[in-house]
Amino acid sequence: MGLPADLARRSLKDLLLFTEAWVCLLAARAAIRTVSYRHLEPLFGRRPRRPERSGAEREEGRRRVRRAVRAAASRLPVPSTCFCEAVAAQIMLRRRGIGTTLYYGAATFPERGLTAHVWLRDGREGVVGHWTAAGYHVLACYPGNP
Repeated sequence: MGLPADLARRSLKDLLLFTEAWVCLLAARAAIRTVSYRHLEPLFGRRPRRPERSGAEREEGRRRVRRAVRAAASRLPVPSTCFCEAVAAQIMLRRRGIGTTLYYGAATFPERGLTAHVWLRDGREGVVGHWTAAGYHVLACYPGNP
């Protein structure tokens, strides 16, 4: 059993990033399902330990992590959620010196009722989940207050 054709054409650097995203998604899913929110909450507000990246380097890091998380999420053996994807991307970007803000919101839709959504932004730039965030009222953001 080999890699899917689209992954087989990727560079080693891309494959390693994909693998990191896959592992981070599964770890985020396990943590979200087993650890209380009040214990997870402080993790969402952490800042990068290394100096913040800027400019083109920051943009490229954000783009590559976004692509890796989306690709890995589509290949998980279990369903992925917006919460898992935002947490995984935040962890990966923090490791690369890119601080982000994780947003937790809720909305009531006639067809679905009360719905929660989590998305991740780097300043004004969306990372994951931002494309469906319209209409959600921000309940909390990490780090910071809504």
